[in-house]
Amino acid sequence: MPVTPDDTRLMDVQQGGRCFYCDGPVGAKATFDHLIPQAYGGIDAPANVVLAHRRCNQRKGDRLPTAGELDRFFSLRRGSRLGVWPPLHALREAVLRGAGEDAAWIAVAEAIARLR
Repeated sequence: MPVTPDDTRLMDVQQGGRCFYCDGPVGAKATFDHLIPQAYGGIDAPANVVLAHRRCNQRKGDRLPTAGELDRFFSLRRGSRLGVWPPLHALREAVLRGAGEDAAWIAVAEAIARLR
């Protein structure tokens, strides 16, 4: 389910009006960044999206979130109706186990495949 205006307002409140990546004020120019990129199967839903400056979004590109970014995302979403997409849980578990980049991508791909 795509991100609604209500979802966007809630994300803005949860993030304190700040960019998810650089913590600068994001304002009306916020873009949606998909933590698991759409190019690799990420969904366009609040459970996989954060607000970010366009430049921060472009800098992140198609990489997976870092351990710190995952921790922050899970902290922001704890108890939120926006939720966390299950492949992000699989990614976090892989990162906590010390998986390298290739193993992290495999964990994400396997989690996405289980949803189909």
